[in-house]
Amino acid sequence: MTEQDRRISEIVAEERSRLRNFIRRRVPNPLDVEDIVQEVFYELVEANRLLMPIDHVTGWLFRVARNRITDLFRKKKPETFSGAAVEDEDGELLRIEDLLPSPDAGPEALYVRNVLLFGI
Repeated sequence: MTEQDRRISEIVAEERSRLRNFIRRRVPNPLDVEDIVQEVFYELVEANRLLMPIDHVTGWLFRVARNRITDLFRKKKPETFSGAAVEDEDGELLRIEDLLPSPDAGPEALYVRNVLLFGI
């Protein structure tokens, strides 16, 4: 193991729990927390390979973690109701469109349907 590899192993061992706790306080999903921890340490290895100078490794790790958390929340798309379904008493799946007025019921029903579905 080279000196660089040994130093990275030491940093990972020293900072892993602090970094994970930092991310855990900001990200509710434990799987996302582990993904971000892995991404941060991957970037550390890449920066080391590219010989990027990092003066304060701990600060750098937490800054990268904050950026990854921001990226995660930007990536998350809001859930749409058009894909949602509920089960009725007979066990049949009903989509939100099935619960709204029929588009064939006239112009008022069509307007209400469009307002509820699309916010038009």
